Amino acid sequence: MTQMTRSLPLIMAAFILIGCGSEASTAGAPAGGGPRAANVFVETLQAREFASRIEALGTLSPKEQVDLTLNAADRVQSLYFDDGQRVRKGQTLVSLAQREQRALVEAEEARVAEARQQLDRVNRLIESKAVSQSEVDQAQRDLDSTLAQLRAVQSRQKDRVLVAPFDGVLGFRQVSVGSYVQPGAVVARLVDDSEMNLEFAVPSIFLRLMGPGTDVTAQTDDLPGQIFTGTVASVDNAIDPVTRTVMVRAKLPNPEQSLVSGMFMNVTARAEARRVPAVLEEAIQPVGPRNFVFVVETRDGVDVAVRKEVQLGLHQDGYVEVKSGVAAGTRIVTDGIIGVRDGGAVKIQSPDILKPVTGGLSGPSSDALVRD
Repeated sequence: MTQMTRSLPLIMAAFILIGCGSEASTAGAPAGGGPRAANVFVETLQAREFASRIEALGTLSPKEQVDLTLNAADRVQSLYFDDGQRVRKGQTLVSLAQREQRALVEAEEARVAEARQQLDRVNRLIESKAVSQSEVDQAQRDLDSTLAQLRAVQSRQKDRVLVAPFDGVLGFRQVSVGSYVQPGAVVARLVDDSEMNLEFAVPSIFLRLMGPGTDVTAQTDDLPGQIFTGTVASVDNAIDPVTRTVMVRAKLPNPEQSLVSGMFMNVTARAEARRVPAVLEEAIQPVGPRNFVFVVETRDGVDVAVRKEVQLGLHQDGYVEVKSGVAAGTRIVTDGIIGVRDGGAVKIQSPDILKPVTGGLSGPSSDALVRD
């Protein structure tokens, strides 16, 4: 009984398209007892969004990535992060032993204080002509020199403290408290994954279609069912002479941090997006290199089918771009074409009759339908 219920709409559609009994032979027939009207389904030609689809394979890399290193050699005194921790820009991560450097800073601060007092002293004496102007200038130079020395030792002190240069997530730490590090030794890797770079190669023939702002979508088997969208940021300035491809870099927002550097992505770029008239593929009748469709026109109160040649473009999602031949708003025959002839009468059927029956049968029983 369930199988019969599912098959009923198809049986009904078949009866309608083959010939709906006496109703089609009387109401659908033209005056004078000519051939009866063919039962057809139509669709109004409407504008749909089309775009050139370019498919490629790409790899993810982070927006920013850096191996964190220290500029000084000494033992690690303190660590302020764990593996995989998210940090903010300016956050302290590592500190080396500071006692010797702190003493050097304090010594230079004392020299600066002394030089400043000497300058104040000669400035007071210059008013009473007790010292010459050259002595004042020398005191000012001494102060400037000691200030420069202080800035130098303070800079070397800062080199003994490692801070995060930007927001991001840290990888595995490569040092421990008490270990001796050399300048340039990697402490950890910091990655900014708030936005990901998607790099992929496209054939050079598509170079004119690719440019900043081109929309892309990407999927990965690592995250099934998820679709990520972004835009092209830049195109490389050279074509590979071996593969004849050009590298393209797109930006993918990653607010959930689900995308990880190194992921393999299936990329689809949509270039030259536009809205153009499009018709179902089933409505096209190819004849050699030419293509035709049947349009429905009303003549003397009767719907008739007229065959017209069309120029086609891209195929996308079951529709074909119509470049010329028919205008938007035209009624196109999409089903029942086998019974249509050029200039012949047609009877337009409602697509509602093809909807599946749910909740049991309504109207006449299946036995009655067969008898009719």
